[in-house]
Amino acid sequence: MKKCIKYALLGMTIVPLFGRIALHGTGHEDELYRFLVPMLVGGSAGFLIGLAKDRLLDSLIQFRCILDTLPYGAIQCDGKGEVLFANRNICDLLAVKEKEFVGNSIWSYCLNDSCRLSMQRSLHQLTESGSFPGSVVSSFCTSAGQQIKVELHWACHDAPDLFYTATIIDITSQVHSQQLLMKLSQVVEHADELIMITDQHGTIEYANPALERTSGYSARELVGEKPSILKSPAQDPSAYKDLWCTISSGKTWRGSMIDRCKDGHFYPVNMSVTPILDDQNEISAYVSIQQDMSLHQELEEKLRQSQKMEALGTLVGGIAHDFNNMLAAVKGHTYLARSGLHGADMLEKRLNHIESLADQGAEMIQQLLTFARKDKVEKRLLSLNQFMLDGYKLAKTIIPDNIEHVTDFCRDPLVIYGNTTQLQQVVMNLVNNACDAVAGVERPRISCSLSRFEADESFSRAHPDLQGSSFARIRICDNGIGINKERQAKIFEPFFTTKGVGEGTGLGLAMVYGAVSAHDGVIEVESEEGKGTSFYVYLLLSDREIGKVESEADMPAVSAGGETILLVDDDDSLRTTTREVLESLNYRVVEACNGEQALQLFEQQRQDIALIITDIVMPKMGGIDLMRLIRSADQTIPVIYITGYDGGSEQAKSLGENSMVSCLINKPFSIPVLCRAIRDMLASAS
Repeated sequence: MKKCIKYALLGMTIVPLFGRIALHGTGHEDELYRFLVPMLVGGSAGFLIGLAKDRLLDSLIQFRCILDTLPYGAIQCDGKGEVLFANRNICDLLAVKEKEFVGNSIWSYCLNDSCRLSMQRSLHQLTESGSFPGSVVSSFCTSAGQQIKVELHWACHDAPDLFYTATIIDITSQVHSQQLLMKLSQVVEHADELIMITDQHGTIEYANPALERTSGYSARELVGEKPSILKSPAQDPSAYKDLWCTISSGKTWRGSMIDRCKDGHFYPVNMSVTPILDDQNEISAYVSIQQDMSLHQELEEKLRQSQKMEALGTLVGGIAHDFNNMLAAVKGHTYLARSGLHGADMLEKRLNHIESLADQGAEMIQQLLTFARKDKVEKRLLSLNQFMLDGYKLAKTIIPDNIEHVTDFCRDPLVIYGNTTQLQQVVMNLVNNACDAVAGVERPRISCSLSRFEADESFSRAHPDLQGSSFARIRICDNGIGINKERQAKIFEPFFTTKGVGEGTGLGLAMVYGAVSAHDGVIEVESEEGKGTSFYVYLLLSDREIGKVESEADMPAVSAGGETILLVDDDDSLRTTTREVLESLNYRVVEACNGEQALQLFEQQRQDIALIITDIVMPKMGGIDLMRLIRSADQTIPVIYITGYDGGSEQAKSLGENSMVSCLINKPFSIPVLCRAIRDMLASAS
């Protein structure tokens, strides 16, 4: 009976006590006792009160210890948000003491008004519905000013008074990790690199959009497949074996591959495949990162092409020097031979032909230098009608007799500003290509026409950089094998050729394109496989009239009055020939093989020397350095620079000499031109 009374009284005491458990540890224990005493009236005051007090305090301490050891925060508050109870974890989380926290509003720790209103709405919803599914994520600000993310789980209690309890979990690190994971996901999704993830067996689990775009496969088509879906027959099979052996041993494989798109095209990649290890240090997945090297290879090819063209320019520049020296000597000997003839008409005719060939060789060198971007194109007004009549005569000599060739040149005067050598090369190359195209045709036919062309709207839209509206159009067509669309895009590239080894250099159409571009014109091609090809060259017409220009052949070689000329050139043959020519014209010549020797001779015979003719590029001392030293002593002595190198004119200009006492002549020069230059320089110095 005593036990029943004891437990009944104890139960009556503990149940309402748990409802006010927040009073413990807050300094309000007296209030707790005042609450307990009325409930114990009617019993044995001394014994029962003491017994209940001890038992309740023990229970409170134990319960508080349990709450303080929880790994998350726990609070109790009333409907206004005033904190009635807080465990140690939430106090530590907010960096506050319990005495400062209890009695204050929980809303005061919200980061901003938005967070506070969101929590208040949550409690209102909880009060109205009696239940609150899920959780609330909010932001708190600690007393130290640190922002934290928390997840709150609320519960509502209405006995004996309405109050709320909540567990509060710090999710700051989780949110940060999720945000970082989201960023990493976005990086992978938007990366230009091709990224693929497979499981430990090599089955594709993920493919990013870049891989979809490059391969042509959608992610849905790739997921569940093996990477061999991209396998290319252009790749050495041993590479795949080496890759698998490397990554299956836990190492990263790096190398180059050639993969295949969905449409069958190949694309090169630089690739790394890395194993991903789990907690047990076992391979759980593989990640492949590839870089599409198509553009890189294209740029690399352009660089190689640029280097090849640069090497070509250097080669041509070197050949030009020696070749121009030889041509200059040929022209000199031709002049000397002709000047000794008296009535030998046939021999003079042959010498004229030799000189004409030398002129053509010189023009060809100038064209090669121009193509290699080593010289400027010298253009003049010319009649395209007459050019085509004369030029096609030379071009048709390369057309075999079995090929029918037709011409149609308009009679309307078509005057352009151009260079005959380059235009001749355009016609020759196009005719030569036409001959190759019709080689296997039953009835081969080549036609060439010249006509006036007025640009229409579609032509102007296709070539917006062209100026003017009136053009001369040269059309060369054949009925040969034609050119497919893929090759049409490449035919003007240097070194691209469809001919076999030894049958072509691939420079022909590239030179045509360069020559037409140098004339501010355009070239178009129309072709269909099996139905022939037509090339159209459009050149802007000039509204100027062609005046009569005195040719070199018409310029007489002027005899001298015995003046002394210092002739400086390192080429013995050319120097000897030039000396003989000058001596035949009654000049006295002093020879030097380089700048150093010339400087000594000038110092010894300064009073006698009336003119200096010097090569620009020579061993020991060139012509520019020679004249720089001579000018320090004599500013007025005239000089004629001669050069067979490209860029010599720019070197001469860099000296900044007065044009009244200096001029430049390119090798190979004609004797009348040289003589006229000598007389002009001597006259300006007198």
